[in-house]
Amino acid sequence: MPELFAPLAVSLMIFFCTFAAAVSGMVLRKKLPVDHLSEDSKDVIKLVMGLIATMAALVLGLLIASANSSYETQSGELQQVSATIVELDGILAQYGPEASEPRHRLRAAVSAAVDKIWSKDGIRLGQLAPAAVHAEAAGFYDSIQNSRLIRKRGTSSKRGRSK
Repeated sequence: MPELFAPLAVSLMIFFCTFAAAVSGMVLRKKLPVDHLSEDSKDVIKLVMGLIATMAALVLGLLIASANSSYETQSGELQQVSATIVELDGILAQYGPEASEPRHRLRAAVSAAVDKIWSKDGIRLGQLAPAAVHAEAAGFYDSIQNSRLIRKRGTSSKRGRSK
């Protein structure tokens, strides 16, 4: 609930600052000399306000473009990682029943990573401990190293070279 109050507090501060500026403008208008209220002065103020509005629109447009670019990059990376995981699972499936333990460990590692990244507690990637993130992945790597898949593949590649 306190996370909700921070944007509300900022919004209220901006509102009160804007309101105070408007009131002070009305008070100062009465104290300005007459030559500052001429049509030429009003035209200059209109031009400056137009310039400020244009610059604000440009900055907001660039901010939105930057956020969109960041989102697209992260989305593409997530799709690439997902495709690589599916491909790795398919390669392990081709090894047959010998790869059942590494495939199970791969699923556990992916499931643990998904739970840690998109948890209900709101934990962000920067807050994850490296050991906690890589524990399941290390188990998957160890299961590949300890299985007969590496030895089986290594002996078949040696046979291919000697022929």
